[in-house]
Amino acid sequence: MQTVIHVEQLSKSYGKLPVIDKISLSVKRGTVYGLLGENGAGKSTKIECILGTKNADSGTVSVLGCNPKKVRHRLFQKVGVQFQEGDYQPEIKVSERNRTAVLKLQSKPPVSPFPLCSLLLLLPISCASF
Repeated sequence: MQTVIHVEQLSKSYGKLPVIDKISLSVKRGTVYGLLGENGAGKSTKIECILGTKNADSGTVSVLGCNPKKVRHRLFQKVGVQFQEGDYQPEIKVSERNRTAVLKLQSKPPVSPFPLCSLLLLLPISCASF
C-alpha cells in the first residue's frame, strides 16, 4: 500500500518547551490514523506541522509525495482539513455556511450557482430545516 503521510524526526519547541520531540510516523493509503492525548500534548501542533501551516524546528514531512510547506495550495485541493478554530462568524446561518463550503470545494467559480436545496437532497435533512 502507498504511503500518503511520511514524517521523520519532526521536532517543534515553543521557547525552551519541546512540544514535539523527534516523532516519526508513516500512514498508508486507506488507513484511519488518530492522535490521542490530553490538552496541551501537542496534537494540534503536530497536525499543523505536518500540513505545513506551522514551521517545525527540524525533521521532514511528505504528504501525498509533496512537501506541504512548498505546495500547500495544491495539497489542500486534495486533502480535507478542519482546523480546531473555524473562520465562520458566530451568527452565520446553516444555509450560508453550507453554500460557502460548496463554493470552496470548487476550483473555479460555477457558471451558474448550484441550488442549495438540490445538494440537500443528498443529505438526510430537508430544505424546510432552513
